[in-house]
Amino acid sequence: MAGGRYPYPKHVWSPSGGWWTQPANWKSNTVVAVGIAGTIVAAAWKYSAENEERHSRPTGWIPSQLWAKEFKDGEVYGKK
Repeated sequence: MAGGRYPYPKHVWSPSGGWWTQPANWKSNTVVAVGIAGTIVAAAWKYSAENEERHSRPTGWIPSQLWAKEFKDGEVYGKK
């Protein structure tokens, strides 16, 4: 065991909140952070899928064939 809480210097600043922090609103902060990160990932994914362009025919199946505009006509490269 690590032991109990011990006296710590009060003048030390920590970006994470210091020793033994447990903010009252950590759950809502986590939800907000996950929501923002999810929005950024979704926007990047959408932009990437809309602008993806293959300059050579894939030799096998690739996951982006499921969402890329280039493959929306039903043609799936690499499948026989």
